Amino acid sequence: MKKIINQKKICMKLAHILEVILALVVIVTVVLGLVDTLRIIYNAYIVDFSHPVEYGQLNDIFGQILMLVIGVELVAMLSLHRPLAVIEVLLYAIARKLLLIPKTSSMLDLVLGVVAIAGIFAIKKFFIKEDKKEDSETTNLDMVYIDKSLKEAK
Repeated sequence: MKKIINQKKICMKLAHILEVILALVVIVTVVLGLVDTLRIIYNAYIVDFSHPVEYGQLNDIFGQILMLVIGVELVAMLSLHRPLAVIEVLLYAIARKLLLIPKTSSMLDLVLGVVAIAGIFAIKKFFIKEDKKEDSETTNLDMVYIDKSLKEAK
């Protein structure tokens, strides 16, 4: 029985380490994407300021910025382990999709996106309880590790 518990602890620690590594990879990717986005904005607005920015180019810039926001929210989701973080990632992904709908798309896509966002807000309001303690620096996962270490010390 004790061997099974030790194997579970090892698996949980390994999963936590992998989540941290994945979060770091996403952070590095977001930073590199931010540099690339700033370069595109610099070229479009500073270097070539005599020509107006076209709709497609502005749409691409917004798409990149919203993708970086989704990356940041993904890191928060991986590190916080709370249901609200998952909802926020979904919300930003759907909002990005809505803002970048092509001109040739049907009105049904827009309506479905709005319904999806309304559904996410309904889920957030009725099914997810926001805990005021979560706003502090220690997360629920940190509290689990603190509780375990205190029990092992006794």
